[in-house]
Amino acid sequence: MQGFKLVAQRISQGLRLMVGVQDYDRYVEHMQLKHPELTPMTRAEFYRAAIDNRYPGKSGKISKCPC
Repeated sequence: MQGFKLVAQRISQGLRLMVGVQDYDRYVEHMQLKHPELTPMTRAEFYRAAIDNRYPGKSGKISKCPC
């Protein structure tokens, strides 16, 4: 059963990366290993930053056109 869970996690992670959404758990792991003195963003902050980076529209508005 654990093997199935790992495969499901990897597929989920791959799908998120395909649409440009980074993996929050990997981000937190990275922060703990490489930057332990910093406080990681919350999950909501992390996803908001990912959306803002992917769709850098004016005043945080999500649109198809990043202008």
